[in-house]
Amino acid sequence: MKSAKCPQCGFVGWADAESCKKCGAELAPQPDYASGESGSSETVYYAPPPGGFRPDLNEKMAVAAMVLGILNFLFLGIFGITIIAGIVISVIAMNQIKRYPHLYGGKSFALTGLIMNIASGVLLIPVIVILSIAVPNLYASRRAANEGSAINALRTIHGAEATYQATEGRGAFGTLEDLQRRNLISDDFVSGTRRGYRFKVEIVTDTGDGLPGFMAVAVPANYPSSGKRSFFLDETGVIRAADSQGMEATKYDPPVNFEGDHSSNRSASRRSRALED
Repeated sequence: MKSAKCPQCGFVGWADAESCKKCGAELAPQPDYASGESGSSETVYYAPPPGGFRPDLNEKMAVAAMVLGILNFLFLGIFGITIIAGIVISVIAMNQIKRYPHLYGGKSFALTGLIMNIASGVLLIPVIVILSIAVPNLYASRRAANEGSAINALRTIHGAEATYQATEGRGAFGTLEDLQRRNLISDDFVSGTRRGYRFKVEIVTDTGDGLPGFMAVAVPANYPSSGKRSFFLDETGVIRAADSQGMEATKYDPPVNFEGDHSSNRSASRRSRALED
């Protein structure tokens, strides 16, 4: 039986085989070798059919690399890991095509995928740099806006307390619910979160000098994303602030925008006014 070499992959098989056992290409034995002469060991070569062999090559990985490259390029590889995956798949596909050209095809697809995945990675670098600068600044601006709103809200509470005390027969201060019933403050002070802060008012019957008082606090609803500083206000009108890790501020914290020593004692002017009254 004569042997024959496949013109597609070079595999040597029997001359009367209808297809190559290695690459699967269809073979068309020459008439003079199809019948053959018994006992001959001569190796012959098949003539390729017109137009050459066109085996069904596997292009799935190459196409996947190209599709992934296109998606990464369009969306700038936002997930990052998809760019790495695309490059790895492209390299593997090209290596398979190089080592086994009779089994794998789609070199142009794999090369396109490799180029587009690399380009996506290059474009992603400035995007990451911009986001790393912009996102922290955005959160900082949001926190500053919420903290400023909380300070203004405490000033509103102080004004409402002064009005409530002046109109209350007993000269006492009111809770948030009392102030809301008098329409001195809006409903959002009482019903949950207002601009990223929660508010609370406690009534003090005796502040130590025989006079009534109150304590109002504003605490970040979601520390530190909605705000870092907690705020404290009492009847003196001094707003105090501190980064209390999401806990309430106290009268021992420094006043807002105050540098230097500070005291938690009541002002002498308040006691003197009370005595004059």
